[in-house]
Amino acid sequence: MTRRPATPAPPAELAALLAAGADGARADMAAIELLTSHHYWLTRTDFTTPFIRAARSPLSGQALAHVRWRAACRALAAGQLPCTGSEAAILQIAAGLAAGLPVRLRDAVTGLDHANLTAVAGAIMAAGGHHLP
Repeated sequence: MTRRPATPAPPAELAALLAAGADGARADMAAIELLTSHHYWLTRTDFTTPFIRAARSPLSGQALAHVRWRAACRALAAGQLPCTGSEAAILQIAAGLAAGLPVRLRDAVTGLDHANLTAVAGAIMAAGGHHLP
């Protein structure tokens, strides 16, 4: 059963629940790591409340969470999640990794600073089973 938490969880707790929800799938884990390392989206209740769903594993009963990637990207495109270009790019790239949503990399990476480009490169490498040197 999917439920919405009564009060927003702290970002570190959300990150752990999302990692549990990714269940070791490389691309999903890479997307969650990109989202959490950016230190922006998990601090916004206008993102976490409508677009992160907490649940329990039907097999183990473990607490976990999932991002509603498509809905979040639709809200972003509709202007319902105001943010900077780099913040939007991080969300779009993470959604591309996790849910296979299309991302225009030419547009997404233009304007990212060194730290964000390194995070994106690391996420892409992790999704492919590798790590940055």
